[in-house]
Amino acid sequence: YQRRVRAELSQEIPEEHRGSEVSYLAPSAEPTPAHSLRVVVDVMCQGLGKKLRHIGVDCAILEDNQTVDDAARLALSEGRVILSRDSNCQRLVRLTDPGRVYCVKAMKATDQLLEIRKHFNLVVEDEDLFSRCAICNSSYFVKLEPGQARALKISQEQYNSSTVDCEYKVYERRSIFNEKIHVSTEGVTQYGVRLQLDKVSMNKFNETQMFWGCYDCGKMYWDGCHLKNFKSKHNL
Repeated sequence: YQRRVRAELSQEIPEEHRGSEVSYLAPSAEPTPAHSLRVVVDVMCQGLGKKLRHIGVDCAILEDNQTVDDAARLALSEGRVILSRDSNCQRLVRLTDPGRVYCVKAMKATDQLLEIRKHFNLVVEDEDLFSRCAICNSSYFVKLEPGQARALKISQEQYNSSTVDCEYKVYERRSIFNEKIHVSTEGVTQYGVRLQLDKVSMNKFNETQMFWGCYDCGKMYWDGCHLKNFKSKHNL
């Protein structure tokens, strides 16, 4: 393992893979729960990565300035499968292990998602849908009732920086638990994360029963027609 990582960092092909035939990850014969799959996608598959997060897959997405070497390093250190396209795949196989890389064939993200679901035999349950933040991949959310969310939004707009103690429910994919956290009336948690309520229109507080703010980046989510549309579009 350490030998492979050192080889990757120096942009060399590990000796044991030099001249070896490239082999990719075989299709899964057994059903795979979506929430159990851990992958990393490189810049060739960023759109696919966001869609995988929508169905609950633990998906690391490389930034534009990151390379296939970064994908290999992350896959080896965190035990992830690599999803990529075209010529990147051959190098990734030689930097990691045969069977750790899947070479995506479809061009469009929607078609790629279907391809991955078939290849890994993914089982997607209702509770998997939108269970991860599409921006940062977190699976934890601060749960807010409409009145709480509305009050915090108004406070943000008034730049009120006083601090109050609030008890919010923190939501995880399969469980809900209470955690007492300090939240300023600007909607900033004790961990320095600002809930992005400024991006929620006031009418949503009358139309929506519950809101979720990403625990790690603050992006806001709420129930709406997007869930129904996503399920219909992707045959879920």
